[in-house]
Amino acid sequence: MFKKLFAAMGVGGAEVDTVLENPSLRPGDTLRGHVQIKGGSVEQTIEHVDLVLMAEVEAESGDHEARVARPLASFRAAGSTRIAAGQEIRLPFALPLPLETPVNNPQALASPGSPWAPQVRAAVWIHTDLAIASAVDASDRDWLDVQPLPQMQALIAAMARLGYAHASTDVEAGTARIGHVTSTLGCYQEFEFRPVQGGFSSVQEVEITCIPRPEGVHVLVEIDRRFRGDSYRSFVMSNDWQTVNWDAQLRSCLG
Repeated sequence: MFKKLFAAMGVGGAEVDTVLENPSLRPGDTLRGHVQIKGGSVEQTIEHVDLVLMAEVEAESGDHEARVARPLASFRAAGSTRIAAGQEIRLPFALPLPLETPVNNPQALASPGSPWAPQVRAAVWIHTDLAIASAVDASDRDWLDVQPLPQMQALIAAMARLGYAHASTDVEAGTARIGHVTSTLGCYQEFEFRPVQGGFSSVQEVEITCIPRPEGVHVLVEIDRRFRGDSYRSFVMSNDWQTVNWDAQLRSCLG
């Protein structure tokens, strides 16, 4: 009786641990691993086991911005099942990451030749939710190292050759629109660039937003100029993107 009471309060109940096989990957890749569940001191009913892809995003809260956790996608690893005391259950999974998953590896996002890595505010993780009937749920959190797409790295390298260093990136709550394409995860990522040359520059900052799609990466370039305000340009890095001179494309946007 006391064991059941303690298990209901989360003491001596079932435990969960998610093991990732490939925590370093790119958007669109398949995350693989397994969920390991270990029964507690009494038999319990597991209502479900969910894997939730999460990201930290900036959202407006009154007159200021706050960083909040936002679910991007979910995957049900198991439905209702009974687990005996001390029993171990292993649940393999294969979870495709959305193409719009924020990227966050500082080294891969650094401008070539730059002595510093950009400030990255784009935490991404897998939250494992073990829902237990009539008891405190168990959970687990596993961080992901999300590498940028090759197209993103090509833009960062081209901006560096034009004299702009990748300074920071963050994830904004809301929706981005580039032409007829709209982001779908309830958030979008911005890459911020600043001129590296000394002295006066008419361009103070450049922000690039990417919306990856199967047909290519849709790109929005926002240029912040002194005394002239902001201007916008957009283009698509289609499947033949490696044949395009992106230095010239971006120079045209900045001109």
